[in-house]
Amino acid sequence: MKISEMPTANHKQIITKLLFLFICFCCLALPGYAANFKFKIKNTAKTNVAVFYRINKKSGGFKLKALLNLKPDEEKIKDISVDKGDTIAFYGQDAEDETSVMVKKDFTQLSQNKKTVYYIPIIIPEKQASNFESLESLSVKLEHNKVLNFLLKMDSTSMSSLSMIENNFQNVYPLGTFIFVDTKTNRLLLPPLEPSFWNNSENYLTIQDSLYAMVDKDKRGMANAQVAYFVAKMFDSLHVNNTAELEFKGKLSLIRWKPTASADIYQIFNDKAVDDFLQNCYAQIDNPDVEYQRYRLYFLSSYERIDDLEIYGRQYYNYGNEADVGLSTPTQFISTNLGVMYAKSKTLSNYYSIQGAVLRTKAYDLTSLLFNGFKNNVKNKIIAETYANQHKITDAIVDEYKSLVAYNPDPVRLSLQAIDPKDATPSLVPIETTINNLSPYGYMTPDTSKQASATASNYKIDTYNNKVKFFNSHLKEINTLFKQLDQTNIDLEKISQTNPDKSFSSTVKSPGLLNEIEVNSQIVRKE
Repeated sequence: MKISEMPTANHKQIITKLLFLFICFCCLALPGYAANFKFKIKNTAKTNVAVFYRINKKSGGFKLKALLNLKPDEEKIKDISVDKGDTIAFYGQDAEDETSVMVKKDFTQLSQNKKTVYYIPIIIPEKQASNFESLESLSVKLEHNKVLNFLLKMDSTSMSSLSMIENNFQNVYPLGTFIFVDTKTNRLLLPPLEPSFWNNSENYLTIQDSLYAMVDKDKRGMANAQVAYFVAKMFDSLHVNNTAELEFKGKLSLIRWKPTASADIYQIFNDKAVDDFLQNCYAQIDNPDVEYQRYRLYFLSSYERIDDLEIYGRQYYNYGNEADVGLSTPTQFISTNLGVMYAKSKTLSNYYSIQGAVLRTKAYDLTSLLFNGFKNNVKNKIIAETYANQHKITDAIVDEYKSLVAYNPDPVRLSLQAIDPKDATPSLVPIETTINNLSPYGYMTPDTSKQASATASNYKIDTYNNKVKFFNSHLKEINTLFKQLDQTNIDLEKISQTNPDKSFSSTVKSPGLLNEIEVNSQIVRKE
């Protein structure tokens, strides 16, 4: 090179500047192709885990590397380089080869804020033994639950408020109250009669039960859709669009009117406190023959009440490898037969609860007794039914006595007079006299000796003991039937003392002839 061609100082400066600009350009261009990012990795599991990361290349290849080991609740920050177009995924593995949920981040997402330290939790899903089931399966469980089956009977367009229950909430009168109803308008025609003489109640029955289910909405099936109505409506109102963990807890009471020692249902129309009320009821009726179906006189006898109802739930979502769950907030992951799922809360939420609501109201319908005024036709009908009942009991006693004679274990020592088959209507007096003098037979003890004769002896003993069992059974049944026969005689004596010419003042019903009916709870609402 000639001296004249040697670079001058100016040329050197220009070349240096160009080289500097080229280096800066390269440095500025590098982040568009690769960059380092900070990740805070925390082990949320209860055991040690090995943490790995996998980079899926834009070209289709991948790179898998072991990153670090973490103790329970331990966390560390790591710098990792990610190329443009690549995706990085983190996961952990414990000593039992249980794998955590995979958390993915792509380059575009990371490069939006390069200074962020990205939180990567290592979460081992809980093993869930319960399989998810269909809505139909849950509805069948509810149908067979002795407490919660009432939920399937509700017909409400607004399941979020469970309005059928809330409409009846504590809108009831005390049991033993008389109400006179106009069924055409569903209104009370008179102020309810609540004499203290009749107000006495008992908690007849209390039952409680619960039900738990993991429900998959998408696999509900179409069969038995009518029974699944409640569950589907509840899901809609709770905005459950995938799967849910549900828990139902219910407690029901049956509260019944119970007569006091000085009052029972057979004395209602003899009670002077009721007489004016009945007369006022009658005064409301213009034409009894035509308007009989319009009016009803009820005596409230029982309430089926919800002491407590609570419905808890938690919604689960499918976790896909491509999804980025909002892991900055606490979540619960579970491993199920439908794959890995997660919930946004670790505790069940209370969807609905109510206490003291009345489901059903039952009453004695005394309308016919009010309209008939206890004339002779009512009295005669009751007497006829009582006599028919007596006849059935008498026939049953005779049949039981014939069996008693047939199964007499020891006819030699106990001679029982058989009934003459030609006698169509045998007298019960000799039967009752015989029964009063009988006691149950005692069983014989088997022969436990080793002699050959013991076998034959035990055969006779077994035959005797079998007859004893049947004999004692028939003897017990005959004694029960005689008590029932005595009760019908008492009932007939009460009825014979009534005065049918005096309106609304006579005793009316014998045991078993007064039936409860279910009435519309709306008619007993307090205004």
